[in-house]
Amino acid sequence: MPLLFLVSGMSARHAMRTRSPAAFARERLARLLVPFAFGLVVLVPPMFYIGRLGQPAFHQPYWQFWLSFVNVPALARGLVPRGSWTSDGASFDPAHLWFLYVLLLFTLALLPLFTYLGGPRGRPLTSALAGFAERHVAVVVLAAAIPMMAGEAAFGPDVNTGGWERVVYVFPFSYGFLIASDPRFENALRRSRWPALAVACAATAPLVSWAGALSRSSTGLSSSVPPGWSALQGLAGWAWIVAITGFAGSITARQRHRQHRTATAAAAAPEPRWRRAARYGNEAVLPFYLLHEPVIVAAAWLIVRWNAPALPAYAALVAVSFAATLALYELAVRRFRPARLLLGMKPRRSAR
Repeated sequence: MPLLFLVSGMSARHAMRTRSPAAFARERLARLLVPFAFGLVVLVPPMFYIGRLGQPAFHQPYWQFWLSFVNVPALARGLVPRGSWTSDGASFDPAHLWFLYVLLLFTLALLPLFTYLGGPRGRPLTSALAGFAERHVAVVVLAAAIPMMAGEAAFGPDVNTGGWERVVYVFPFSYGFLIASDPRFENALRRSRWPALAVACAATAPLVSWAGALSRSSTGLSSSVPPGWSALQGLAGWAWIVAITGFAGSITARQRHRQHRTATAAAAAPEPRWRRAARYGNEAVLPFYLLHEPVIVAAAWLIVRWNAPALPAYAALVAVSFAATLALYELAVRRFRPARLLLGMKPRRSAR
């Protein structure tokens, strides 16, 4: 999830290059608030209803359950940090849609800062930060992790928001905006990829060992997390982000260099398949995210009834849910303008 917020911050910077702040805000409202509201009404209630179907005493028809779920004041309490609301012994929250409203809140709250950093007055500051990051690679790996470490240590992880305190996501989101503002940040990430990978592995190993010990204990993984372990999670998370983006940037740079050397031949050649697949995936990412969890819950409700070992059942769940989500996107969303708008996609004419 921190990586997803980083990519979202980079996307915000690229979008603001060609839009005024007001136009950018309107676009983000359309692409985040609309699918969030649609998902709360249409996609999330079936997930909780399926969960209730496994309770022997539950016999409520779906429409009655839906009316109790779409309770605006109560549901609003589920949107606050660590919030949820309970009805008839069942807890409800926005499920995976928390990402959309947290991202929207961050976008609107940071819009003045982003406007300043992307404008003529803020560019000298951005340029100075980029030059400093390029000269001091260790800062990219260690110093940038300090706010995430402090936030996790202060608030602890939240299992309802990807295992991270949602406020902490503001840092990778802001870092993503800065990275997309100056190529020197990307150069610093590429140079940091191997040290970041070493730090990520070193920080992740004790976390995995500790989680394994907790899972075997009587308290389990639901026990409270000491601040030191939460801070270590912040370090590991940022180090993995630097390593992943650094290696990805290195591969992309080599491909650009190769294409530049063969520019004449490439102009006459057909578009590579990987580029078409990347464009398809880029357009599908938000609707796929919206659809995947309801599909997983529905598939799991069927697969758990199989008399099969856990590993084959898990593999079947991954394969079935991925194929079903992709089919739903391809057959019910991508080709239809109303569905595209409801799931946060651009109209098809301007989607490219």
